[in-house]
Amino acid sequence: MMWPWLLQLLIPGASGKVAVVSLATNDYYAKGAFVALHSAGLHSGVDVDRLLLVPASSKISSDWLRRFERLNIKVVDVPDVLPSSVLQAAMEAERQRLQQQGILEILQPMPYGGAFAKVHAWDPALGYEKILLLDGDLLVKRRLRPLLRLEPVSAGKDLNDAFNYGVVVLKPDAVIHAGLVKLLMHASEDDLRRYNTRKSSEVGLCDQTLVAGYVAEKTSLHFFEEARTKDAGTPKLMSSEFNLVVSYRAKDRCEDPRERRQIDKARLVHFANHWLNFEALIENREAPGRVDSPRCYKAAFRYWHDIYHHGLQLSQLAETDPPVLPRYKAMEPQEDGMATPDDVKDMFLSFQDIKSNFSNSRGQDGSKDVEL
Repeated sequence: MMWPWLLQLLIPGASGKVAVVSLATNDYYAKGAFVALHSAGLHSGVDVDRLLLVPASSKISSDWLRRFERLNIKVVDVPDVLPSSVLQAAMEAERQRLQQQGILEILQPMPYGGAFAKVHAWDPALGYEKILLLDGDLLVKRRLRPLLRLEPVSAGKDLNDAFNYGVVVLKPDAVIHAGLVKLLMHASEDDLRRYNTRKSSEVGLCDQTLVAGYVAEKTSLHFFEEARTKDAGTPKLMSSEFNLVVSYRAKDRCEDPRERRQIDKARLVHFANHWLNFEALIENREAPGRVDSPRCYKAAFRYWHDIYHHGLQLSQLAETDPPVLPRYKAMEPQEDGMATPDDVKDMFLSFQDIKSNFSNSRGQDGSKDVEL
C-alpha cells in the first residue's frame, strides 16, 4: 500500500492544495468562465479545486452563481481593483490609437472592466499552494496534469509583454499580491515606463502589460515554449501546447500545415482578443467564431459549444443520469479552409449587437454594469 504522503507528492492536487481559478464580472463573461472551469474539471485528471473570483462591483445573476456552485466550483467574492487615473487614461489613449489605425474591433472591441481583480489569484488567503489562473476565453481540451506539474511562475511567451497573462501557473505570494494591487490602483507615469515592455510603436497597453512586467521583475519565469514533453515537439511562439493563442494572426496560422496540427495537439486553446462570440456559439455549434475566423479552429469552437451545454445540463440535474461526456473531435481534412463571406457577415452583425450592449453599459440580463 502506498503511503498517503507519497501519493500526494506524485499526484498534483491530491492534497487539495492546487486550484484552477478564473474570473467573471457579469453574466456574459460568466459563460466564458463557466466553460473554462468546467472543461478544466473534465480534464484535470486529479482532485483539483476550481474557483470563480467575483469582484465586488460585478453584476452576476444568482442563477449563474448557482450554476457554478452546482458544478462544485467555489464562488469567491474579492475586492475590486480599480485602475489609477494614469493607467485608465493610458488605456483609453490606446483605444483611440487602435481606432485611428482601424484595428480596434480586432484587438480590443470592448473596454476592459473588472478583470484587474485577477491579481487576487496571488493572495495566499485563498488557501492554495499552487494556482492555475485562466482567462475566461479559455478552453481546456486535453489532460491538465502536465501543466499542473510545472514550476511557478510558468506562462506562455507573448508578442509584446513579458509573458501572456491568459494561462499562468503561479504560487500565491503575499508580497507580490500586495504589490500588484498597489501597482494597478496607484500606477504612475514612472510605473508605466518601468513595467511596460512594449515598444513605443506597439499598441495594446492593458492590465496584462503592467502585471507581466512587474511579476517578471520580481520572480523567475518558466516559459511553456521551452517545456519539453513527449507530445509537445517544438512549438512556435504563442502556439504552445499549454496556451495556443487564437489571435489576429489566426489566418496565417491556418495556412501553415504545421501550425494547424498544433491546434489538435494543444491542451488549452486561448481565444484571445474576443475571438469567441459566446452568445452565437451557444446557439449555433457551427458558428465560425468572431468575425473572420478560419475554419481550422472549428473543431475547437464545436467543443466549446459541447462543453457549455454539458455543464449547463449538469447544473440543472436532480437525480437523473448525467449527460454524455463531450469529446473533442478533430476536423476532417475536407472541412479545412476559411469561413464563407456569409458566415463572416452573419457573425460580424451578431458580434456588433453584443458589443452594443456593453457600450450602453448593460449586461446580458439587462442589469447595469460598471465600466472602468
